[in-house]
Amino acid sequence: MKNLSRIFISIFLFTSITFNASAQDDASKKYEAFQYRNLGAYRISAWVGSLAVPENPGEKHKYTWYVGPRSGGIWKTINNGTTFECVSNSFGTSSIGDFAVAPSDPEVIWAGTGEAFNARSSYSGNGIWKSTDAGETWKNMGLHDSHHIAKVVIHPKNPDAVWVASMGHLFSKNEERGIFKTTNGGKNWEKVLYVDDETGVTDLIINPKDPEILYAATYQKERTAWTFDPGGEKSRIYKSTDGGTTWKVLAGGLPTGPLGRIGLDIHRANPHILVAVIQNLNVKSGFDPDAPVPFDEFTDHSFDNLIGGEVYITKNGGEKWKRINDPETNDVSGKAAYSFNRITIDPVDPDKIYIIGVNMFYTLDGGKTWPGFREQELFQTNFGDNRIFWIDPKDPRHMMLGSDGGIYSTFDGGLTMNHYYHMPLGEVYSVEVDNETPYNIYIGLQDHETWKAPSNGWSGQITPADWVITGMWDGMYSKVDPEDNKNIYITTQFGSHQHVDQETGERVSILPEAKEGEHYRYTWTTPLAISPHNSAIIYTGAQKVLRSLDRGENWEEISPDLTDNDPNKIHGKGHIQYCTISTLDESPVKAGIIWVGTDDGHVQLTNDFGHSWTDLTSNLEKAGAPAKMWVSKVFPSNHDVATAYISKCGFTDDIFDAHIYVTHDYGKTWKKITNGLPNSPVNVIIEDRKNPALLFAGNEIGVYVSTDKGENWTSFNANIPNVVVKDMLIHPRENDLIVGTYGRAAWITDISPLQQLTPEIEKKELHLFDIEPKPQMNFSQQAQWGNYQMTGSNHLNSPNEPNGLEIWYLLSETLDEETKIEITDKTGELVYEKTLPQQERIGKIYWPTFKAAEGEYQVTLKCGSISETKPGIVLKRWQWPVLNYSGKN
Repeated sequence: MKNLSRIFISIFLFTSITFNASAQDDASKKYEAFQYRNLGAYRISAWVGSLAVPENPGEKHKYTWYVGPRSGGIWKTINNGTTFECVSNSFGTSSIGDFAVAPSDPEVIWAGTGEAFNARSSYSGNGIWKSTDAGETWKNMGLHDSHHIAKVVIHPKNPDAVWVASMGHLFSKNEERGIFKTTNGGKNWEKVLYVDDETGVTDLIINPKDPEILYAATYQKERTAWTFDPGGEKSRIYKSTDGGTTWKVLAGGLPTGPLGRIGLDIHRANPHILVAVIQNLNVKSGFDPDAPVPFDEFTDHSFDNLIGGEVYITKNGGEKWKRINDPETNDVSGKAAYSFNRITIDPVDPDKIYIIGVNMFYTLDGGKTWPGFREQELFQTNFGDNRIFWIDPKDPRHMMLGSDGGIYSTFDGGLTMNHYYHMPLGEVYSVEVDNETPYNIYIGLQDHETWKAPSNGWSGQITPADWVITGMWDGMYSKVDPEDNKNIYITTQFGSHQHVDQETGERVSILPEAKEGEHYRYTWTTPLAISPHNSAIIYTGAQKVLRSLDRGENWEEISPDLTDNDPNKIHGKGHIQYCTISTLDESPVKAGIIWVGTDDGHVQLTNDFGHSWTDLTSNLEKAGAPAKMWVSKVFPSNHDVATAYISKCGFTDDIFDAHIYVTHDYGKTWKKITNGLPNSPVNVIIEDRKNPALLFAGNEIGVYVSTDKGENWTSFNANIPNVVVKDMLIHPRENDLIVGTYGRAAWITDISPLQQLTPEIEKKELHLFDIEPKPQMNFSQQAQWGNYQMTGSNHLNSPNEPNGLEIWYLLSETLDEETKIEITDKTGELVYEKTLPQQERIGKIYWPTFKAAEGEYQVTLKCGSISETKPGIVLKRWQWPVLNYSGKN
């Protein structure tokens, strides 16, 4: 049993080290002690859009490869997937477009930032990065305004010769798009293919035997907040025979007219053979191009009357092409081709062709047959919505597949799949908590429903088994009834509302139904709120505010349309609903005061339960708020009925400055409070429940804190990498800040010292903060009974918070004597002592309480003749039943 105990302890410590060793960003060292724990339903992973395997690895990199989650950085394995390490935390962004390892030197990696899937959630990057030591260190090599890099191609013999395909800005026109080439390792770039300021390049391939020959796929599209036109007549295939200096458009059997995204691949053994997948946007013969399209929250029907996904092959280097599928029976672009449409040809057998999509489309006989979904035998155990595919050129049975469910490998051509779930990934839309002991967190995930897990697990860590599903489809908002947490209310894409009963494990739809002849418009992440004054009352937002007085069984409208209701924007293409309510909440100070924000820029207020509404948008304009900019968050103050905070987000306008505003007079006047915030769109703003001066904001590069009501802001990332933050909240009892990131899952840190911080405390030479009571053991005895812990290195668990009293202190730079913390029991006997480092900071230590008796202790911080003492209480250890024991039988 001693060995088993050592196994448990070593796993616990290893996990803690792994999570606390994340690279620091440029956060102020003042808040360095506020280290986060990373939690997430990692078992279902997240959208992987790029990968790279060294072509000539040598002995050193024999088991090395790289994975690029679109919003989660670049991850490296050196042991063939047993463990992964993020190597891109220095980028300043977690949005990854494409990257490649130089065929001639496995130490050289070129990485393009800004994922290029053209989706409503595609975040921009900051250019192209280069590493010459296999990802240990990086240098930015320019192309900062490219925003979304779709492909990186490296010369097979010269790692300094690189071509980069850029899609450019997502929501606006710009010049830095097309294909860029460097021949001197990135010192200079030449734009070698450019169509115009609205057309980018989405694919680029090179002839491995003659690198002067390249093929490119241009892509014309237009995306705004209210519509998406997924193609045009400038989407074409180009060829260069002089290394990219000149290009010609290929035709020879290819479709004309408007085309969507195009994917390309070249056969390694015979590079005269190429394949292309093309979304043909021409209208089918006999169909009306102007016929109305019904809206469906799950399926975009705007493509139903179009020709769809076609597959072409050429055997003479692009001079003549032949279509090898019938899109009427095998539409390989059936779902959101703008974010799929990649094609791969087997490096040995040119009859084997694979296309990514909602599932894998493939032919093994040169296009004669394309097995339907129910007929397929390959790729049946991986998650769908496939995004990237690779075939080993030395052994085509070995393949790798990246999907919205993470990264997979197969060694038998797709008959069986191995899932590498153990990267800390998750695209979180929202976070929620309950008041259980320990409390649970709830997260809504892109592609992956809503999930629940304890903040501290019975086994000393939160394992994949601790995460349970609480909803369906894409997970958006979860709201837990604070008075009876068996009730969860959730929303999923475009307003599908559910009521989940945690006691019975059942759910029912509570979708509000519009009156006959009317239609409710919901945004993608439909907002939801529970009244802080009566938990039976819930609110949601379409273009109107909807209220239920009976937990969703019945709904009523309590507002008119609070948007512009612009007829030119409410009928957009591309599976979008616009002129909708994007955020809403009721004041916790006084019932009936409801703040609302819309995606077309309006901020509205009712002071009388919805009987009358005031549009505050023009008042915000006077403070500098763009009138039409998306309102990302309204936050009524926890302390003052007339105070509220709002954030506006320029993401859908490609506007990147910060917008946070505060009012203290019900919105009559506003003040912009962004000093210290970087140029990054703000997604969320919250105010602390205990300290009205304490605010937190989340933007596209992390968490920021203000301790003076927004007058000044400082980075609060600590060990969180630069990643998009979508949501935050503070637990009302435990004083933990829970952060939901779009790419790196959820994070938790204790912020109780900041709740107590005042200007007077900051001026003191030393200060001991109030100490929160903690259990003697925050995990179960069961954890140490035997062989419960999964052995091996390929498991990903989140550690519990360290067991013991968490003791926070403040030290000034004026102290020049030894500083100590001493703990005595009720008899005055010294039971613990620790010397602190002599540096100005807010810091913390843990007193391990495994062997401590329950009760009150005296904790003293002292330096020379100065000292402060506070009580510290050790509570009864937490206990868990064995599995599902209830005591009912």
